[in-house]
Amino acid sequence: MSRRTDPFATLLKLRRAEVEEARRDLADALAQAAAHATEAREAFAALEREAASDPALYAAWLPRGIERALSAAAKAQASEQAVEAARLALAEARAAERAVEVMAERRAADEARRRARKEQAALDEAGQRRAG
Repeated sequence: MSRRTDPFATLLKLRRAEVEEARRDLADALAQAAAHATEAREAFAALEREAASDPALYAAWLPRGIERALSAAAKAQASEQAVEAARLALAEARAAERAVEVMAERRAADEARRRARKEQAALDEAGQRRAG
């Protein structure tokens, strides 16, 4: 006798895997954003430190320092946008998972009602046979 595979169980397993992948992606994005934020803070701190040094050396270093700081700030901003996208993807994955859970619950409730009606019909039929 072959057992029927519950399509909702299979779909729910897939949705849970998608949620886990989205969680990992968010964790990666958060780590990347933290690293880029640190890099940006360090680049801007270097601008401040170098400003207190020899003015001639600072003037020579300044274009490179500004370029580094702006690049780091752009990376940090892009990383923050990636974090928001990862958060949105996780929310969507959770919503899809919950939708499958709700559908599975409804199907199980429908199946339970169907079985209960079938059992009640069998009891009614048995009662009618005894009475008749």
